[in-house]
Amino acid sequence: MLLLSSLSMVHWLVISNVMLLIATIVGFVLVKRKYESDQKVWKQQTDKLRHDFEAMNKSTFGMGRCVKKLEQRLVESERKPALATSDEALYQQAQRLVGMGASADDLVSSCGVARAEAELLVSMNRQVAH
Repeated sequence: MLLLSSLSMVHWLVISNVMLLIATIVGFVLVKRKYESDQKVWKQQTDKLRHDFEAMNKSTFGMGRCVKKLEQRLVESERKPALATSDEALYQQAQRLVGMGASADDLVSSCGVARAEAELLVSMNRQVAH
């Protein structure tokens, strides 16, 4: 009877070890599947983030070019009124000088207008005066 009970005990030890081994293998397979599933999700999320980053990078670059063009247009538009205002002031000064009797040579030297423009201003002033 002692032999039978000890055989039975060995039998139970083998069965329990086999069951423990099977449970370990099943657990390992389940953990591996979960890891692979998580890894697939992480890869998809990483790919989406990379795609979004590249799209934002391209749009930022495009917006940078647009901003640069707008800045150039703004600088150009700010220069034009300044040039027009300074030209206008020169011609007003030239008109005053002509009204005081300045010659075309005087206008060229003091106002920096072209000779043809200076002669035209002097001629127009004479016609108005007559």
